[in-house]
Amino acid sequence: MKQDYSLIRLAEISKRVKDIPQLKDNSLCIYTTGSYGRLEASKNSDLDLFFLDSDEHQITNNIDKTLINADVIKICRTMDLPEFSKDGGYLTIHNINDIKDKLGSPSDDYHNYFTARMLLLLESKPIYNEDLHINCLKHVIKAYYGDFHDHSQSFKPIFLTNDIIRFWKTLCLNYEHRRKRKAGEVDDTSKIVTHSKNLKLQFSRKLTCFSFILQLASFKGTINENDVLDIALLTPIERIEKLKNNNPEVEHLVQKIIDSYNWFLDRTQIPSEEMLMWISDKTLRNEAFNKSSEFGDTLLELLQAVDNQEIMKKLLI
Repeated sequence: MKQDYSLIRLAEISKRVKDIPQLKDNSLCIYTTGSYGRLEASKNSDLDLFFLDSDEHQITNNIDKTLINADVIKICRTMDLPEFSKDGGYLTIHNINDIKDKLGSPSDDYHNYFTARMLLLLESKPIYNEDLHINCLKHVIKAYYGDFHDHSQSFKPIFLTNDIIRFWKTLCLNYEHRRKRKAGEVDDTSKIVTHSKNLKLQFSRKLTCFSFILQLASFKGTINENDVLDIALLTPIERIEKLKNNNPEVEHLVQKIIDSYNWFLDRTQIPSEEMLMWISDKTLRNEAFNKSSEFGDTLLELLQAVDNQEIMKKLLI
């Protein structure tokens, strides 16, 4: 099972990372996102890491950060994990106060706080300092609950839902930007790579965002901070599966989504060369995007069926 593979690999990574000397002198949390964060990794999966500093008075210095990065890279190489993208350029440290306090500000996007916050909530698993990972989640969730005490009997998580929708739209806009930027290129490989990224957007990225929204929408009554934390600790598939526990009438929709998603994983968790060869076949590509369209339609149908919070109406008006 993909979850078993992910958990075994994450346990091995965690075991090695905790021995990095500089981590013992700093209040850092390290979490993974992407396929490892969703517990659906394969041997071809990248390891996407985020670093959060929780100490506002003694921030991790640049030398310690460099040494930590170097050891993390060595660990990943000894485990035959793919090299970090952008030449390790994303191995930066954010401070939890920036992640939560800059919410909605111009620097939220500019300094990548928005992405770090959303991925922490939507698809993160700790590989170092699990207690701090939970604490960081609590701090971030609290930032969306500023008005809760004044409306504890009627509070709806619209602020949080809007931010998740904003993240989904940002992912879509970023994809369109990259696609148009490469539109003048005649390299067929570039076009095929774009198709593969689109398919991942329509399945894994979409499920990551909307599984969380579906859980929020399905609640009956007020949703408190602990409820949101429970949702955050589930994988996207676990959030979907949980919907049928309290809504047996949607079991067929839940199963249809899971079957479609498993189809996607089976087709894409292969070596990148095989993936590009597969999606370069126009007939197979059209079949894939027809399935992605059906997948999105089923997610919408499920949302309409379980929306006890009337989230859809609140987002529109």
